[in-house]
Amino acid sequence: MTLVALEWLTFGLDRLMAAARARGVEVQLLTRDRGVYRYDLGRPETEGLTVVDLDTFDVEQVRRHLAGVADLEGLISTTDTWSLTALDLWAELDLPGQHPAGVRLARDKAALRNHLRRQGLSRGAAVAFDAHTTTAAELASRISLPAVVKDRAGTGSRNVWLAETPEDLETVLAAAREAESRGGLTAEPYFSGPLYSIETLTWDGETRVLGVNSRIVSTLPHFREEGVSFPVAFPEDRAEQLRDWITRVLASLPYTSGFAHTEFVVTDDGFEVVEINPRLGGGVIGETMCEALGVNVYEAFLDLATGKRPALMDLPLTPRGGAAQVLLYAGRPGVLAGHSGLSLHRRHPGAPRFYPVKAPGDRIEDVSDQRGNTGIVLTTGETAEIALLNGLSAAAKIRIELAEERA
Repeated sequence: MTLVALEWLTFGLDRLMAAARARGVEVQLLTRDRGVYRYDLGRPETEGLTVVDLDTFDVEQVRRHLAGVADLEGLISTTDTWSLTALDLWAELDLPGQHPAGVRLARDKAALRNHLRRQGLSRGAAVAFDAHTTTAAELASRISLPAVVKDRAGTGSRNVWLAETPEDLETVLAAAREAESRGGLTAEPYFSGPLYSIETLTWDGETRVLGVNSRIVSTLPHFREEGVSFPVAFPEDRAEQLRDWITRVLASLPYTSGFAHTEFVVTDDGFEVVEINPRLGGGVIGETMCEALGVNVYEAFLDLATGKRPALMDLPLTPRGGAAQVLLYAGRPGVLAGHSGLSLHRRHPGAPRFYPVKAPGDRIEDVSDQRGNTGIVLTTGETAEIALLNGLSAAAKIRIELAEERA
């Protein structure tokens, strides 16, 4: 039996391969840039993984390759970028996959916001628009301020702007016209409150909450994610409200199978979705979940890809502690020379692990969003709070070095 992954999250191939070896399953990774996975591919834990280099943006190339896999049993999709391509391939090859309508709705932030409002699951509406044909005055007449303007299909906190005044809209639209948008733009209310993400797994319309991540976000006007800890220990009444709310949200799409990573804000008036990602959380969220829960959550990908109820739906999930990740951002654009200070992690609480996102020689184009992230520190602790404090302390020991550039 062979399972094919259409690209992957940056990390987690080691956990996938551990699950595959235990089941005697062959795994292929299709990628247009194996350098994205340089950390995992350079480790013995990914031994046995077959990496196939092809242009994954070229759907015909992917089709031809899949047609030549004689014992193909399933296709795994873990990313936002290739999620719609996976929908088409699942249908064409008659392979188990996610509900097309639910995934397409989740990937369109404007359509999602307006859908949730119609269902009574959001207080705000979205306005989709074209930055090149819409003036600030026209947009101001259609929305309430403060508002967030963002790419309808964006990821990684890229192309997200805050507008508090009509004058801000002029600046935002000027920036938007220069940006490369994946799916057009949308404007929606800015919801004030702490940001979280809820990690779920759905099978045959039944949703199980795996846990909630806290999230540290940069100072406005940027929306850069800087730290995450898992699992948040809400009081039981609030946890029950969350389980009921996310179940209704996902069922409304409809979202019938797969992991979902839903970012939400806790406001004075209840929960508000920021975005729904039809996948497992990115960065090393998957690894923090494995550490905190004591299970390999990546085993569920094998079940989902072969059309079986994931064992993770029924396993007892009692957190054995907390885990956290802290992202390391360069102070300015430039060329990465390396990271120093890692030796200071010896005997540091939380057993820090360093996951490089960029390698020496890589150019850092922008530091206002996740493009500026050069690495991640993962730490553990008796609780999510202790794990996060361990992570912040460990991250403070690392210095990001940029190469001197000639004028």
